[in-house]
Amino acid sequence: MKQIHYFLLQIIFLATTALSSACQSSTGFPGVYAGVRLSLNPLGGGMNRTDEVFLLRKDKTFTDELNKKDWKTAIRGTYEINGSDLLLKYSNGDKSKFTITKAGNLDAGTFVLFKMNLDNSIPKGSYQFKFISGSGGISNGTTYVGSSAKRVLNFDGAGSFTTDRESTTVIAGDNIGGGTNAKSDGKGKYNLKDGTLTLKYDNGTTNTHSFFASAGDGKNKAMAVVDGSFYFTDDVNKEHSNKKTSVNKKLPGAAEIFKNLRTVYGGTALDNVKTYIVQAEFSGIKLTSYNDLAQNRFRNEMYNQGKLIAVEQVNTKGGWMWNNGKKTITTKERLEETIYNDHIGVLGLRKQNEAAFSKGIVKATKDGYAVNFEVDGHTFVYIVDSRFNILGDSYQIGNKKQINAYSNNKTIGEIKMPFTTVSGDGKNKITINYKSVEFNKPLSTNWKEM
Repeated sequence: MKQIHYFLLQIIFLATTALSSACQSSTGFPGVYAGVRLSLNPLGGGMNRTDEVFLLRKDKTFTDELNKKDWKTAIRGTYEINGSDLLLKYSNGDKSKFTITKAGNLDAGTFVLFKMNLDNSIPKGSYQFKFISGSGGISNGTTYVGSSAKRVLNFDGAGSFTTDRESTTVIAGDNIGGGTNAKSDGKGKYNLKDGTLTLKYDNGTTNTHSFFASAGDGKNKAMAVVDGSFYFTDDVNKEHSNKKTSVNKKLPGAAEIFKNLRTVYGGTALDNVKTYIVQAEFSGIKLTSYNDLAQNRFRNEMYNQGKLIAVEQVNTKGGWMWNNGKKTITTKERLEETIYNDHIGVLGLRKQNEAAFSKGIVKATKDGYAVNFEVDGHTFVYIVDSRFNILGDSYQIGNKKQINAYSNNKTIGEIKMPFTTVSGDGKNKITINYKSVEFNKPLSTNWKEM
């Protein structure tokens, strides 16, 4: 059942001069301008964030790709100034227009680009980058599924730094759940020269980044642009206070949650599943998923008005996808994903997964708990309510991310299964309505290669 989510998301996809001279003075117009543009998610509900950062040089060239290694010399186009208007002319023919404000910033109409300092200084503080992506929500009456990421750079103003990062899964419907994974990236010494930030970690690793900051004033907090992404300072004392409050709340352990979830969803009956067949519908398309757990293989078939239009078949050694006459071989990344996503969903509660789940970190949510655990470096999150119903889950396997929200539970034999799933990968979202689920029945497919 879990493999069908990726299959549908994949089908949707298939259907569809050097800076040093500019740094000599910060009083002229050339420099680095940065801002955040927010837009409605096209899938409905929520907001997408885009960080807009431009390096405008004295020779009238510019780049907006400060995350690239050649950002100091790369040319994405040229710019010209007519009165209070700034016109960017991209090399591919695209154009963007800004209005120069009295304060020297750039107004795009729906967002503003602020000028960064070019004095090789980093104001002391804790700089946080936050990104939120999701779909669904109140505006269109569907379950919201999304994720957020936060990275924190702490500079002491005397040459030392620490870094932390945190990722969160959010699923909201009748209940709200979230799971968080936090870890420290390390500490060391830093140096900033001509827009290049060098971080020398205590473990011997050295990283370089493009970096520009604004010290802020009485009204505005300090902020920085790192590799083309906006980092804002935050109230560190408030952060620590919130964390302390959550730590003091008594929570069950991951092993206890796993035990309760198994009780709710079928217990040993889950361990006895050898095969299962799923019949489902998506936007008028009929789907059949054949899953052979004993031989570690599955086959998903999609039909439109009785005609076979797509097939994916995978086992532990490899696989393929066929879509309207075109066949592609399963990538190494996809194969890895199919192996490890056995740790999510109802069948992720099988006894064989207990050890990994039980090592997880538990955090409180509005109406329950989030359990975050890792398997071979891959991250998994379960979000459950206080009655131990699974509201949703998520995973990051390699570079692949997926978030699932579950509802409409029904009991098949001794096993409780959600019959409605909303899945998203940050680009696409699908709602799958299951018509039937059969366990341990003969798989009526010939496993024939297309």
